Amino acid sequence: MESTVLSSLDLGVVVAYMLGMLGIGYYVYQKAPSFEEYLVAGRSMTTPILVCTLASTYYGLDVLFGTSELAYNEGLVAFFAYTVLSLGLYFIAALVLPGKLHAEKFTSLPEILERNYGLTSGVLGAGASFFYSIPAIQLFALGRICEVVFGVEAWTGALVLGLIALAYTLLGGLWAVAITDTVQFVLMMITLAIGIPLLMGNVGGFDQVAEIAPDGYFALLGAMPFWLMVAYVATNITVLVDPGFYQRVFGAKSGRQARNAMLIAIGIWFAYDWLVTAGGMLAAAAVASGDLPADLHSNDALMAAMSLALPSGLLGIFVAGVLATAMSTIDSYTLVAGANLAYDIYRPLRNPGASDRELIRYTRMGIVLAWAAGFALAFLFDRVMALWVFMATGLSSMVLVPILMALF
Repeated sequence: MESTVLSSLDLGVVVAYMLGMLGIGYYVYQKAPSFEEYLVAGRSMTTPILVCTLASTYYGLDVLFGTSELAYNEGLVAFFAYTVLSLGLYFIAALVLPGKLHAEKFTSLPEILERNYGLTSGVLGAGASFFYSIPAIQLFALGRICEVVFGVEAWTGALVLGLIALAYTLLGGLWAVAITDTVQFVLMMITLAIGIPLLMGNVGGFDQVAEIAPDGYFALLGAMPFWLMVAYVATNITVLVDPGFYQRVFGAKSGRQARNAMLIAIGIWFAYDWLVTAGGMLAAAAVASGDLPADLHSNDALMAAMSLALPSGLLGIFVAGVLATAMSTIDSYTLVAGANLAYDIYRPLRNPGASDRELIRYTRMGIVLAWAAGFALAFLFDRVMALWVFMATGLSSMVLVPILMALF
């Protein structure tokens, strides 16, 4: 499809956002943190910043593109049979995990395995966590954004924009991630809240969707095959062992603050998922009316529809918000993956007495390796949901049972 033409104002907003993210990373870098400050923010994050970093990190482009793709193809089932059930798992995680995790003063998810089962289990868990945390989904989606918005090759856009997220993560660690996530969270929510109503007005609302909808499009459980629905929902069981979530809990001032932040974030995710589902369904109506091309790829549906609906200026904010959604997940998970290599593999196997300086250096090397692995994997898949299922099942099948048995 043809790229969206951004005005000078839109491009200015996007460039200002990019420069701001790099500036935050450099500012935190100047503080020369210890390893604990670098990896878990000195265990000092309070509820407000935890809400922002949780909401922004967990709901990356896998949700923005994956849920809208599902809604575009299948309808309301994306929300009622996928999102609602998934958030139920998040609610369980919020109630049972933060207090237990924080009380034990762990530093990483594989450390739980190492303490309970020994070094070999810890190293294997670190490998599973590393694989799950490579940013393949986010780089895949960044590439799709660049094709739709900037008209450049997907791999080129993913390379350039992904390197910006890599840079400020290398510089500042979890504090840089948390501060940038706060900015990204605001952009992410504001742009969707403004854009979806405008899109509704542009395509004629859900009355227009109903006219073109196939059978089952507005059914709560849709026409999707039951086992496919089960497969999608089951991938969200990874929240019970998600290394990014665990890292936020380890970085919180208390288990209570982590629990409260998670519960608040669930309310935000509920609203966000509904907006994304609505956007995917409205994009289908825009295709049917001829406002969007008939060969529109389902991954591009929401991005293309919002580009159609938003005026100059607001479109730039939306693009920045979408980029924020991607970067907030790239930075968080590459940091986790880097720590898996440095703290959970290099330290116990090669240098148990490693200094903070060494651990930070090896974590940064691991971050670069994780980013490169994600870039290599990103373009082997055609649909973001297929990539998500592939990566999520690897983590849950490897560590879910041993982690929960160790904790409870």
